[in-house]
Amino acid sequence: RLRNMLASSAFVALFLATPGLSVGLPHIRLFGKRLVQQPTALYASAGATEAPPEDEQREIDPEQTVINESIIDREDLPGITVRELKDQTRESIEYFASERVPSALIAGATLGVLFAYPLVSGDLPFSALSKRVYMLLATASLCNTLLSVFAASLAIVRLLGHEHEPMAKDPLVMMLREVPLFFLAVRAHYLTGLLLFVAALSVRIFTDYFIGSPTFAKGLVCLVGATLSFMLAMYNTHLIHFKSYGDLWLQYLRVLGARLRNRTPTLGKPAGPLAFTAVALLGTSCYFFGLSAEFFFGQLASM
Repeated sequence: RLRNMLASSAFVALFLATPGLSVGLPHIRLFGKRLVQQPTALYASAGATEAPPEDEQREIDPEQTVINESIIDREDLPGITVRELKDQTRESIEYFASERVPSALIAGATLGVLFAYPLVSGDLPFSALSKRVYMLLATASLCNTLLSVFAASLAIVRLLGHEHEPMAKDPLVMMLREVPLFFLAVRAHYLTGLLLFVAALSVRIFTDYFIGSPTFAKGLVCLVGATLSFMLAMYNTHLIHFKSYGDLWLQYLRVLGARLRNRTPTLGKPAGPLAFTAVALLGTSCYFFGLSAEFFFGQLASM
């Protein structure tokens, strides 16, 4: 046991002293500054120029490292003092609560229309294809909005537990720093669920009105498409810390991957078998969708 303790101590000393290790504490960058201690990093993440006492220690989580390296760069902001920081817990909880309500409403609306367009044996190829696309879009919308509601609820519970550092310049910085996975999950899944819901409605509109008036149906679909494009355009032009909607998803997946790989996280507990089961089931779902599409289009080609 003594030998194991000495070996562990030697490894830790080598880990801290080696300058080439990008994950060593002296080389971890949090929100644009090289810092050793987490409290200093936490205050620096809000743009503060004064650090709290150095006797407060807190381990840096890989999720926070990803956030700093890929999302937030606050070096160009003017420095503020610690006295100008304030507790952002209440505002952050209000934000997650405000995102949870519309996500739940969209999930309820999607569930109401999900089974209103069932597959029927003997459908024409165009109708059968439209129904399959509609069901796929509606189901994906339901899954995304449910994930948004769930992530928002978990974020609220974690913030109410007061196990985070509440001081920051604004709520956005605190949420990205303390609950990065939940914040990105809510943002990514909420907008994706909304867009998929509108897209499913456009397919339903086009299918229902195409037989009676193809020209009118095309006009309706173009109108819905213009709405979707404008929604994404407004979203992309008003994003903070992200380049676009696609970049938001990319950073979300990076943070999610960091959480799955980290076995000793400070922002919660390590991912269990269910997390990897979810990834496996998602891949299996895509596989079966591919088989279904291959079978369907194969039937069309043989007709």
